[in-house]
Amino acid sequence: MIRRKAWQSDDGVSLPELLVTMFLTGIVGLIVVSFFVAFTNTFNEDRAASDSTTTAALGMNDLTRIIRSGTEIPRQNAVLNDPVFTLASNEEMVIHAYVDTDSDTPAPIRIRFFINADNELVEERFLATQDVAGYWSFASTSQGERVIARQLPERQPGQPWLFTYLTAAGATFTIPEGASLSVDQRRSVAAVRITLTVQADTTAQAEPVTLRNTVGIPNLGVARVGL
Repeated sequence: MIRRKAWQSDDGVSLPELLVTMFLTGIVGLIVVSFFVAFTNTFNEDRAASDSTTTAALGMNDLTRIIRSGTEIPRQNAVLNDPVFTLASNEEMVIHAYVDTDSDTPAPIRIRFFINADNELVEERFLATQDVAGYWSFASTSQGERVIARQLPERQPGQPWLFTYLTAAGATFTIPEGASLSVDQRRSVAAVRITLTVQADTTAQAEPVTLRNTVGIPNLGVARVGL
């Protein structure tokens, strides 16, 4: 007599088990992806903050070095020297300075700082020529432009300007937007407060970095009692 082998179910995973496995795998995958995205965003924000800090620090260093080297320029047959600043406004400055003081024949230089249409802080330099009487005059054409800080965000109402000018007593000049200091006011400037903000993160997820520094002008020989 031939006996039939009892029917047995196939070995493997049932449909409910498969669905549960897929569901759990999806959750784990979602967690991994979320962690990766969060890590990437944090890394990018940290890098953008570092880039902003580096850019702002380099720009601040250049501005500080030039302003500290500011000097008046003697004029022939004139009682008063030309002031340190030939233009002083909220976001633009033209200054006379002795930068290369290690030279055997140091010469002043006229330097212009301004923010261009691309929100970059730009420097222009104008060379000086000395006449036979020993007085200096400056070229009308610059030696070219150099960007010293990029990605400056638009200034918002109520925020400080790039340049704030101070007297020896610590008083500040309030300059209407688009205006500049008069020659008499420029003669009274003893220091400049620089507020430089950089936003290297184009997505604006990372906060911009702002550096502030008040820079005196030692060549004026003014005691800045109020600063």
